[in-house]
Amino acid sequence: MSLCHAITAFAGMMAFPLAIPMQGTAPAAKDTAEPPEGAPSKSCLATTICEVKNRVRWRTPAWTPEFCERIATAVLESSRRHDVPPLLLLAVMINESDMNEKAFRSTMKEGTLYAKDGGLMGIRCIVDKHGRCSNGNVRGLAWTDVMDPVKNIDIGARELGHWRHGGGVTAVTVRTRGSDGVLRTRQRYVPCTHRNHAYWAHYNHGPRYIDQGPARHYAHRVAVLYYALARTMNVDTSSLTAMHLTVRDPGKRMRTADRPVEPRYKKLCEQIRDVGPVCRDNATTAQLKQEPVGTN
Repeated sequence: MSLCHAITAFAGMMAFPLAIPMQGTAPAAKDTAEPPEGAPSKSCLATTICEVKNRVRWRTPAWTPEFCERIATAVLESSRRHDVPPLLLLAVMINESDMNEKAFRSTMKEGTLYAKDGGLMGIRCIVDKHGRCSNGNVRGLAWTDVMDPVKNIDIGARELGHWRHGGGVTAVTVRTRGSDGVLRTRQRYVPCTHRNHAYWAHYNHGPRYIDQGPARHYAHRVAVLYYALARTMNVDTSSLTAMHLTVRDPGKRMRTADRPVEPRYKKLCEQIRDVGPVCRDNATTAQLKQEPVGTN
């Protein structure tokens, strides 16, 4: 991937890990462990990863079957460790880097390197004066550690698990009566329940969901990739059928996981669908109900 294309692929959709306390590395799951519930088998996932990589890569080498198996193992283990669907991890991976483990971009401030964003999961590292990361769950890590594919996947999975399980916040307005008997209105923050968006929107937005501008549809962009992967691997899609992925644009159809909108995502979903059925041993996937055709 050229630097120009890397910047285009990453712009506006990078993950920005926040101040989540760093924990010791969890022990790796055993190879004999069962895949997470609703996940494809490792062999199915590895085959699909190789096929999808071959279609979405841009001026980068294809992955060997051995490397695809390594990535599949990392996805399944991180999925199990952080309670995040494995195909969501793969969808974020496609969205953030086009499955390029070497993709990155640098951010400068006043002529000095401020941060690097990179790897399969688009992880941000705010660089300190010693060249190490100083932010969130990558604090203290060297850039080479962040760019290691297996570690990069696990960092991203941990971030997604954080947002899934109460990491996001939303502002609510409350009225309280003071000791003087006067009612006063104030705002306070409560855990986000993701009522009008998928929880993985916070992977891009941080603690508070952004409901304006192009960023508001980040969750939908990931969801269409997630859905396309699930269909290809015969994994159940019912969790996507009942989910509000993003705020609704007035006068337009609700964005659903089966309907990509932007040209990039139409192309990516087509490339994923071209892989064809891979995991024939899994149950038939649930279908999203089609809405009447309306204004896009």
